[in-house]
Order: sequence, then structure tokens, then C-alpha cells
Amino acid sequence: MDLTREHPIRRFESGRAVSATDPVIREARIELDLNDGQFQIAMLCLPRDLEALAVGFLLSEGALTDAGDLESIEVLEGGRILLHGRFDADVLANMSRRWTWGTGCGGGGTGRDTEGPRFALLAAEPTITADQLLALSRAFAERTGLWRETGGVHACALADANEVLLFAEDVGRHNAFDKIIGMAARAGVDPSDKIALTTGRLSSEIVAKALACRVPILASRSAVTDLAIRLAKRSAQTLVGFLRGRRMNVYTGFQRVVEASPPAPAAPIN
Repeated sequence: MDLTREHPIRRFESGRAVSATDPVIREARIELDLNDGQFQIAMLCLPRDLEALAVGFLLSEGALTDAGDLESIEVLEGGRILLHGRFDADVLANMSRRWTWGTGCGGGGTGRDTEGPRFALLAAEPTITADQLLALSRAFAERTGLWRETGGVHACALADANEVLLFAEDVGRHNAFDKIIGMAARAGVDPSDKIALTTGRLSSEIVAKALACRVPILASRSAVTDLAIRLAKRSAQTLVGFLRGRRMNVYTGFQRVVEASPPAPAAPIN
């Protein structure tokens, strides 16, 4: 499926108008249908990796507690996704009753109470050097071809200390995050010792999704909000913002991002 469409535009260069075309990102409406209408929700997204988006969304919101509880998933023409499985009825009811609209595009948000119950403390591992994290950000940026073409998407990745393992793009940063969580679940990749990289702002609902999936390090080239910091501190999660070039700001969980180890002393020459 083509993810962009060429649109005729009038471009102004040095004050003069020229006719041109511009690749514009596609945006589609999809609808999740759980257990034949038990629960339905619609969202706007980039029409790619839709199964991963559906699974990741349900996991990050807590409606699915384990990917094994999903019995079947089918993507129909027109963007309708049918899912059957064992879903948490209380979570679904809460999503219907009190959805919090997020601070981003595409209508992203969460049904979780980001000011309420605490998430469990995360494990102390992993640790990563600042240089390793900067190298991951460069490898991540190299994959963002759709953003370079259109400027119209966010990207998200799941990585270990050495390489990017999973990558996804979407018009919404919430959706991009949900896609990598869905990809990880379907591939059997444990996110609890990984790093999530994103191009989007780290606001509280993104942090809540990451904590729900036990992601210990969340890093972005963009900014971090105050509520995100307060939420991350409760569970000792590491938040990194403005990860770009040769610099970064670590806001919480300082123990996981360390300076490079000094080189070992040379062995004496006899």
C-alpha cells in the first residue's frame, strides 16, 4: 500500500511562485472490534503495521495482559480489525468511561489514570553508556526515511544497547509506540530490558504506556513534560530528552545512563 500521495502545490521560493508536487503522508481511520462488538474504538493512523498497532494498543492500555490471550486477529478491507480473545472488561469499561485525550496529533491518548495508581518499580537493569545511546539515536534516525520524505510522521524503535531491533512509523507518536509494543509481543521480544526511542515528545501518557509494558529506558530527540517526569520517578524509569547530535538530558533514572568506562591501562612491557 502506498503511504504517500502526490498533491499539486504552489511553492514560493525567494518570493516567486512555482508549480510543483509534494508527497503527502496518508492518514486512515481504523476501527478495532473486540469479540464481535463487545468493545469498539476508532483511531487515525498511518495504514501500515495495523495488526501490531491493535495488539500494542491493547497491551499498553492493559486491556490485554498477555499476547497469548489474543485468540485471533483479522484486518478487513476498509480498516476494520476484528479481534477475539480474553480482554480485561474493567479496563475496557474504563476506556469508554474516562478517556484522556493526549497532547499530540491523531487523537492519541490513554484510558489510564496517570495521576492515580502507581506502577511497580522497574528493575535496575539495563545500563547503557552515553556514547551507546547516542549511537543508537543515529541508527534510529537513519531509518526515518518516511519522515525525511514528508515530515508528516513520528517514529519509534525498540533497541538493546547495541542495535535497533524493531522500528515503526505513524502519524501519531502514541500509535508509533503501540506499534513497536505490538511487534515485540508478536515476535516474542521482551521489552523489560530494552530501550524505546521516539521522535515525539515524552508526555505522561507515553510514559504510562511504557511503564505498563515495563520499558525501563525511554528516550526522545524531543522534550519531556513535568507530569511525565513525576510519573517516571515513581517507578524509577529512565527518561532521556533532547537526544540529538552529541548531547542529551537525562531527567530520571540516572543510574542507567553512565559515562564511558575509561580504557584499561596498558600492560607493562617487560
